[in-house]
Amino acid sequence: MSGIGNNRLALLAVLCGISCLARAADAPPFDSFREAERLWMGMEEGVIRPASYAQIRAESEGYVALHAGDRMMLEKGEHWATIDPEQVDIERRALEVDESKQQQSLEKGREDLQAARLRSTLELHEAQSKREALADASGDAELSEVFRRRVGEAIKKLDEQISVLKKKIDPALHERDLRLLEEDNALQLSRKQKQFVALEKRSRLVSASAGELRIGAPLKEKLAEVEPGEPAWMNSGDLLGTIVDDRHYEISVAAAGPLLSEIPHEQLLILIQDSQSGKLITGEYNRTEEIDSGREIARNFIFTIPDGSVEGARQAQGTRNLVHVYRKFPRPYKIIFKKDIAFSAPEVLDAAGWDGLVEHLYPGTKVIQVGPQTIAVEPKDAS
Repeated sequence: MSGIGNNRLALLAVLCGISCLARAADAPPFDSFREAERLWMGMEEGVIRPASYAQIRAESEGYVALHAGDRMMLEKGEHWATIDPEQVDIERRALEVDESKQQQSLEKGREDLQAARLRSTLELHEAQSKREALADASGDAELSEVFRRRVGEAIKKLDEQISVLKKKIDPALHERDLRLLEEDNALQLSRKQKQFVALEKRSRLVSASAGELRIGAPLKEKLAEVEPGEPAWMNSGDLLGTIVDDRHYEISVAAAGPLLSEIPHEQLLILIQDSQSGKLITGEYNRTEEIDSGREIARNFIFTIPDGSVEGARQAQGTRNLVHVYRKFPRPYKIIFKKDIAFSAPEVLDAAGWDGLVEHLYPGTKVIQVGPQTIAVEPKDAS
């Protein structure tokens, strides 16, 4: 046997124990292996935390007014604090003034358009009267040719003026100008209203989910320095509060390791020991969470803890714990311990790995997953 094969045997002896060397070369019958719906894949570090846990910090310096007390339960969407309330109030009053001014401007614009149309109508009547008078005068036989030519030029200019004035008093043109005036007025007002709505929305701190409000220490200190109900000045980055829903818990496990990345997410299952009772807490895969630190994006797998294990999870929250990682299957598979077949055909194991060894020992079977200690294999008669 090659040096590589000898090394493999040496490693297997360490893995399985010296007693493995005394085993018979014949592999156990395939039917003797038990079936299971999950396979142990190894261990990772996980952190137990409330399912809803959100820290809110001041995005910039400014005043903060608090509308809810420390440790108060908030409903989802509840308004619990306001950023720069005085500035919001000033902008609200300014908007009310703008709305009144815009209405006055619209009314004045309508009046101006109507007055302009009336002036054009009067000018039209005057021009038409002048033309009629000149036309009558041009028929006098005693007029000199020079004077008759000047009258003709004057009539021509009046005709041009009459044509322009008729267009100015055209009802369709008047309606168009009126519509443009109203649209421009509405656009300006809408822009101001949307700017205020955006400001108001940014200023309102609302709970993204139901939970307990825990006021941050910096905000507590600043509020103690002002009169009750008065806003407090906060610096950029100061912790304003944390909203925690400790009725439900979850486990966060870093997704960077190859152990987790090679398993389909929906088939991930973890077990963690309750430090108080010693019972195992099961975590079902829920979602993948990404956190952008500015330098890199960290990915975590989030597992939901059943409600029956909440009390144990509450005692262990915030600490790093070793979690057992399993792959769960949609149906049971045969589970083969590596130590039971490792020395049945070591040369095959050395050349073809665990997949090749299983196929060699149990023709027609299919390896589903190879774990650190065991292998999940599809039975021969599987449909």
